[in-house]
Amino acid sequence: MKSITQSILFFCLTAFVLSAQNEEQKSPIPTTEESPTSSSLTSQAWEALAAKDFTTAKAKIERCQSLFGEKASEMQTSLSVVPGPDTAKDFWALNDVGTCVFILGKVYEAEGKNAEAITAYEKVIKEYPMSQCWDKQGWYWQPAVAAKERLTALTFDSAK
Repeated sequence: MKSITQSILFFCLTAFVLSAQNEEQKSPIPTTEESPTSSSLTSQAWEALAAKDFTTAKAKIERCQSLFGEKASEMQTSLSVVPGPDTAKDFWALNDVGTCVFILGKVYEAEGKNAEAITAYEKVIKEYPMSQCWDKQGWYWQPAVAAKERLTALTFDSAK
């Protein structure tokens, strides 16, 4: 009986040591900067806009578009109506990329580049019309609808 117990103990100890060695050989978990989420990039773009750090905002927006733009387009194509509040979060890439393009319009406006802002807003309306953005106050709003409002304001301002 002692021999069986010792064998089981030896086996368990060996398995534990080998498992620990295997864990050490695995590559480290990537940091947030190495593999960001669309949500983190969108939040960082909003924060950079608020801080008037337009270079950082544009970099975060570009990164979000390059990493998640294809998925966002697929999600947009799959929709025939704007998702309701219960399913909106399932369209995460569409929501974040659409929001980022809207933020890009805001960045260009802040820089006084109205032609570029108009182009960004038109892109939201054309390519991501069903994207939604969660407001911290507890509801979703649509970047395409807000983009139409900004287009109207910019067009009216330029007609003066």
